[in-house]
Parts: sequence; C-alpha cells; structure tokens
Amino acid sequence: MNLSDIKQSNPWWEDKTKIESDFHLSNLEKQNIKWNYAVIEEFELGIYSLRGPRQVGKTTWIKQKIRELLKTENNKNIFFYSCDNIKDYNELTELINIFLDVVDIKKNNFIFLDEIPYVEEWQKGIKHLYDLGKFEKSTVVLSGSHSIDIKRSIEKLPGRGDSGKRHFIMLPLTFPEYLKAIGNKIELTNNYKKDISLLKINIADLDKEYRNYLKTGGFLRIINEFHTTGKINDTSYDIYIKWIIGDLAKWDLKEYYARQLIKRVLDSYSTESSWTSIHSGTDIDSPHTSAKYINAIEEMFVLHFIFKMNYDKNLPNYPKSKKIYFSDPFILSSCIKWIHSNENNFEKSSEFIDLHIDKFSEGVLLNHLINFAYRDIKSNIYDYKNILFYWTNQSKTKEVDFVYNNVAFELKFKEQIKAKDYRAIDDFQKGFLITKKDFGERTFPISAFLLLLDKHWNEFK
Repeated sequence: MNLSDIKQSNPWWEDKTKIESDFHLSNLEKQNIKWNYAVIEEFELGIYSLRGPRQVGKTTWIKQKIRELLKTENNKNIFFYSCDNIKDYNELTELINIFLDVVDIKKNNFIFLDEIPYVEEWQKGIKHLYDLGKFEKSTVVLSGSHSIDIKRSIEKLPGRGDSGKRHFIMLPLTFPEYLKAIGNKIELTNNYKKDISLLKINIADLDKEYRNYLKTGGFLRIINEFHTTGKINDTSYDIYIKWIIGDLAKWDLKEYYARQLIKRVLDSYSTESSWTSIHSGTDIDSPHTSAKYINAIEEMFVLHFIFKMNYDKNLPNYPKSKKIYFSDPFILSSCIKWIHSNENNFEKSSEFIDLHIDKFSEGVLLNHLINFAYRDIKSNIYDYKNILFYWTNQSKTKEVDFVYNNVAFELKFKEQIKAKDYRAIDDFQKGFLITKKDFGERTFPISAFLLLLDKHWNEFK
C-alpha cells in the first residue's frame, strides 16, 4: 500500500472537479429516475456506520456527500477507499495512517471506508487508531451490507457515547418514495380526510403502480430499467444473486444450505414457522444450523422476521414461532430465480407474485412499517423485532398480521370485506384493515394505505 494507490481512489486531491467524473455519480446522472437519500444530514467528529442491502446506493450516497463536502472543505482532507481488496486490520491501519500523515492536521478530515466488513478483524485497526488519538479531528464513516458486523463492532469502540445518532440504515425506496421518484403527481396535504378523498379518485392509477412496484421493489437501478424497457433483464437478478452468494462465502456459509432455506421461506410465506418447521424438508444437520443461516441472511438485509407478541407485556415472545418475509419485492424476485434457475425470470416471477399477491403484499406492508418505525428512532439502539410483532390469541381463532405501539394492522387482500374480518383488530387500542379495494373509516386499499401511512404516520401509530 502506498500513496499513489490511495490517490487513484481520491482523484479530487489533484483537482476538485474530478469528482464529477466519478463512476458512481456518472451512472446516477445517466439515470432518468433519480432519488436523493436523506441519511446523515450533518457530520460531527466521531465514528458513524451506514448499513443497508447490496445495490441500494450506499457508495453513490457517499460520493454525493464527498461532492457536497468539496464545496467547503479542503479537498485533500477528504478520503475514500473501498475495502473489498484489503486483507486484514494491519493493512487497514497502514492505509489510514498514510492518509493521516498527509492531511492538514489543523483542520477536520473525513474518512469514508466502504464495505468495511471485507477486512478481517477491521475493528482492531479502528480501535488501535482511536486509542492513539489519530481520529481526534476525524469524521469516520464505515459502510457495509452486513447489519450486525458493523453495528455491534462500533458499539464496542471508544466514542460510542458520542451525542446524536451514529448508526444509520439505508433501505430500498418505499412505495410512496417510488411514486415520487417516477414523477407521480399525487400531492398529499396535511388534511387526513381530504387526502383519503384524493386517493379514492386516483386509486386505479395507484393500484397499477403498486403492481409495478411489486416487480421493481425499491432499488433505483431496477426501477430505471423497468421504466425504460418495460421489464427486468435476467442479468439484473443474477447480479444480486451473486452478491448474496459472495457474502455467504465470506461468512463461510454454504450456498446450497441457504438456497434450501430460501425455498422453505417461500413455501411457508406469511405463515407461523418455527426453526424446526423451516428446517424440515432440508438436508441441513439441525434446526440450530437453520436458525444460524436465517439470522445471517437477515443480517444481509435479504429477509425480515418477526416474533409473536406477548399481549400482556407488549414484548416479543421469543420461544414461540416467527414469521419470515423478504425485505423487498426485487429481492424476492431475485431469490425466485436463485432457487428455480429461471430464464425469463421477469415473466415467471411476475406471474408467481400475481398468484400470491396477498401473501407478498403482507411482506410489503411489514417492510413499510419497519421503515416508518425507523424514522421514529432517535437513538442508536434499534431492532425492529423488539417493537413490531404479529399476534394470535391462545385458541388461534384471531390473528393480526402486525402490531406496533398497540396498533393492529391486518391485511385482507380479497374482493369483499365482511364484519368478521374486523374481529381481531378490535382487541387492540387502534386497528386498521388493509384491503384490495375497500375504503372505510379504518379500511383502505393497500396502495392508498401506504401513502397515508407515509404522510400521516402519527395518526396511525
């Protein structure tokens, strides 16, 4: 590792304007549909983490922040490096020291280390430099696609008590964000009842775009591809699958096992499952191993799972069963290709989703609740599994898909809603029935509900 290697990753050291020809920013400019993520608005000295699924745009966001910083900061005090070719913490320490030796030590500097989990025992390198006081004038941003590796490791580092939020998550676009990105003109107001009337008028268009969203998910590149060509190429699914397989290999996990478990998740989608039931039908050695794999895949932002609610304590009932969902519709479609080796996967996965739109819409609803609940969190301690649950009564005659803050959300994606469909949500402080097409005082089609949830979150929770 030497200074010339580092300069190649930081061309703005020589000329600030070279940031404009950056690969990621150039690709962003070529896209017709764009989105500006509001993640870390302002930097303070200390260590930050930025996590999120592969291909969601973390590196592009970092480059956008660098471009913004270059307007006011010394260009040689802004450092970026992608860590996927760094072997261990010794090499990482050497890399950062080379940068710190050439910066203007009187001014604040900014260190962006992308995909830090690739570096073996990277925590030792960061801690060593911190203990030596090397980061006294530094803002350090560590990014990666593995949730637990970064967050838990940073919590053990000095400086974790720094004021303000330090751990950030970048998630795929929600349905309301998707609509804004593609230029949908529905502008909601601060008037809840007025917005319901507006959504009723536009429901046909919303339903059409909702079905498109089930094909693209919230990944900007995929949204652009679909709205440019009318479909998604097999190569786009393959790219995402290769990322999953590569990450599994990094964690010494077998692709063969993971693929079997993904198939079991699809087979039991939206139903109560235990580690034993998920394990059945595979040749994995034990339910414990299956649980290890599911947890690892969740930490890669591929899956979400929630626990049954302990009604009396409003806490997760860990020994009971759980429900497992995909974290985004495009990830779901990619996994369909992975387990079935589909060609023309766009057509086949679209047919599969249409056939099971009720179940997959349940997953979309959960993803949005996770996203909106995350907005409420001001601290660095956040795990959606501690605040979002599903519920059944003891006799299992009543069931609610999701509960948050003692508010029930039940999806009934069917042609006709009946009075008995409200029985379960009536056991809660507040409840909403999300439907295929029905509107009511507490009843909304899912395409309209997701917009209302986004705009009027405080009225629903």
